[in-house]
Amino acid sequence: MDIWIIYVIKTLLLPLASLLMASFFGFFYVVKNEGKGGGFLLIPLLSLLLLSLPIVALFLAESQQQYPVLDYSSINEISPQAIVVIGGGASKNALEYDADITLKDRTLQRVRYTAYLAKKTKLPVLVSGGSVFDQKNESEASLMAGVLEKEFNTPVRWLEPESRNTAENALYSQKILANDMVSRIILITHAMHMGRAVEQFKRVGLTVVPAPTVFLSMSKIDIFSFLPSARALEISSMAIHEWLGRLWYKLRY
Repeated sequence: MDIWIIYVIKTLLLPLASLLMASFFGFFYVVKNEGKGGGFLLIPLLSLLLLSLPIVALFLAESQQQYPVLDYSSINEISPQAIVVIGGGASKNALEYDADITLKDRTLQRVRYTAYLAKKTKLPVLVSGGSVFDQKNESEASLMAGVLEKEFNTPVRWLEPESRNTAENALYSQKILANDMVSRIILITHAMHMGRAVEQFKRVGLTVVPAPTVFLSMSKIDIFSFLPSARALEISSMAIHEWLGRLWYKLRY
């Protein structure tokens, strides 16, 4: 299936688009039926409100964060041979950098942790990520390698510049690593994304030590936990995105 179609379907299924469409449907249904069937309007609006609450969003985030902070004892047990970091997106029009494209904050967070672990473990690094929609753009792998080497003084041994999703990250990375007889890795991605990533990297035969970064949790409950926010809706959407992604991968792969 074309990547554009997949991303359009994914966008329409995620909370903001899907619940807004359901709300419009509910509104017209109520108008057409002279005020009857208010539930068709109330349910999507109430769902949108709940997903916008920080207490709900962080609960959903925690449900997807199944791997804890890296346990260094696992490194001694498994003896990983490399670090693999997955791209998390790029942004166009990086005018302040005099560039056409740069890393999104999500990718930069992963890159920073990669530099930290690479210096701590002395393991070689593979960066994985292509250009999802426009192959003419610089790949995420190339961008990540540039930031790691020029800004974090961390060398990159392998680039995997073709992948467009997590399953391809795993498949193409494994092929590159196999050439150097590497089968045991430390995997870096966001804590909420790690469950899906580990499943895919194990599926292609790699032994994985999860090294998640950027954990989201409810440190305390106060009045702001119950006030709607755009950030909370974004977190809820990311959590639901991971659930949908894992379901889609089970069906497809």
